Amino acid sequence: MNGSAMRIAPLAFHLDPRLEQDRQVVRDVCRITHHNEEAYAGALTIVIAIRALAFDQTSPMDLFQAVVPHLPDSRVRDRIQALSALGDDTPIAAVASEFGSSGYVVDSVPLALYAARSVATVSFEEVLRSVIEAGGDTDTIASMTGQIGGAWLGVSQIPRELIDMLPHSTFIERVTDQFASALS
Repeated sequence: MNGSAMRIAPLAFHLDPRLEQDRQVVRDVCRITHHNEEAYAGALTIVIAIRALAFDQTSPMDLFQAVVPHLPDSRVRDRIQALSALGDDTPIAAVASEFGSSGYVVDSVPLALYAARSVATVSFEEVLRSVIEAGGDTDTIASMTGQIGGAWLGVSQIPRELIDMLPHSTFIERVTDQFASALS
């Protein structure tokens, strides 16, 4: 139940979750694959986090405070609040072990948000490695972590060798450039 949250990131550059009509778009996108309010809360978390980092100059370490006030009452919000009580030095693997790292949105989105905070102090590659080593639904959680962390770092700070490892990376870059041009 995390596919919506994993795929919603590009809309963060177009939608403003402070606007009710844009929140409704997030909800509608989630309903394509999930008829569940937790999926909506997870997708909304991703949109808010990316916007906070990319547009509001929020520090990754302040993500919990930037996201929680804007989320509906949900288990996703409750989990994020529980993670915010942890020390900043709690290893990602320990968080995953205690709170879960499954594909369920209540596990995956808060863990990705927790992990993405580390890009302020640890290399992008190390953050992704830590998420993968934590186990569980590693591809989804690493994807969301990378999307959130990448919004703060910017494409110029993502190691080129990681980008080049993507299948069809040239096509992906062309499409993202076109998307960015359409938005500006």
